[in-house]
Amino acid sequence: MKYILLPVILLAGCSTTSTISENAKKLCEDTLYKYTEVRDKGTTTQYVDLFTADATFTVERLGIQLNGSKELADRFESARAKNKSVHLLTSSDVYMSSEGQLGATSNFILFMKDKTATSNTKVLSGRYIDKLVISNNKCKFAYRDVLVDRIDTL
Repeated sequence: MKYILLPVILLAGCSTTSTISENAKKLCEDTLYKYTEVRDKGTTTQYVDLFTADATFTVERLGIQLNGSKELADRFESARAKNKSVHLLTSSDVYMSSEGQLGATSNFILFMKDKTATSNTKVLSGRYIDKLVISNNKCKFAYRDVLVDRIDTL
């Protein structure tokens, strides 16, 4: 009898997991991939529009902690003035947390070259851990934590 109950209990646990609509998933996947394009070649307005007005952006390994649109815009402009970059994004997964919060994880590789240097390209790789919100049929980052696993120089 106890062996029959185990599958029932496991299946019951699965049925309480929150699901995400296909539309919400598509909107958020589009935002994840748009981030890399905008960060490399977009405008400040396009970049800030990917985030909520009170969004948080952190890169602990580089000592970066940004809060809100103004700090995001300032950092974007200073980084773009100094560096040329190419982002690659893989293995993105949009999900609904057990608390009902939209989230995503993605792997990235970032090639970054100082515009004033003639050699050396930095290569950073790691993961994006995101909390997302949908507002006015747009998916935006409310929180982006950049976990840098590796930094190399070519």
